Amino acid sequence: FTGLSKLCGVHSMNAVGGIPCFARLLQRSPANNFALSLRRTKIVINEKALTKRVSRSSGPGGQSVNMSDTRVQMSFKLDKVDWIPEKVRLKMREIHKNRISKAGEFSVACQQTSSQLDNTKIAIKKIGELIAEAEKAVRDDEWESGKLDFKEHIVERFKREGREKDLEKREQAIKETKRRMREKTKNKK
Repeated sequence: FTGLSKLCGVHSMNAVGGIPCFARLLQRSPANNFALSLRRTKIVINEKALTKRVSRSSGPGGQSVNMSDTRVQMSFKLDKVDWIPEKVRLKMREIHKNRISKAGEFSVACQQTSSQLDNTKIAIKKIGELIAEAEKAVRDDEWESGKLDFKEHIVERFKREGREKDLEKREQAIKETKRRMREKTKNKK
C-alpha cells in the first residue's frame, strides 16, 4: 500500500473512499468543502500507542517462512486509547467483539506479504478501516434516532410552509371522522 504516509510514527488516514488525508485535500473544492467536513473526521493512529508482535507466518514459501518473522499482530487496549471517541469505542466493542481479548485488547493480524514492513502497513490500514466502520455505525445510529416518523414529518413540513391553518383543519377533520365512526358503532348495537 503506497498511499499511506508515515510521519514521525503517526499514520494518518481518512476512510472516506479509502483515500489518505493528504490526497483528499487535493480533491477538495469550495463547493464540496462543507459536505466533506460533515462526512468524517480525520483518524490519527499513533503507531507508538500500538503493541507490535511479530511471528513466523504460515502457508507456502519454503525455507523463508521458517526463518523470518513476517506475520505482524498490532494491538492496543481499547479502553485506554484517547484518540478514539467514547461512542466509537463502545460501538467497536459491539461490532468487533471477536477481535477483542478478555483483557480488553483490540488486535489485528496480517500475514499477506512476505515483508514485515508491508504487513505492518496493512495491519495499520485494517485498524483504520475497522475504526471507520464503527464510526459509520455510530453516525447511522444517531441518524436513525433523529429521524421523524411520517406523521411528525408531515406536521413539520406544514409548519415550515406556514400552513398551520391547514394542519388545524386536518386535525378537526380527523376528530370529526372518529366521532362519526363511534356514533355509527353505537347505533348498530
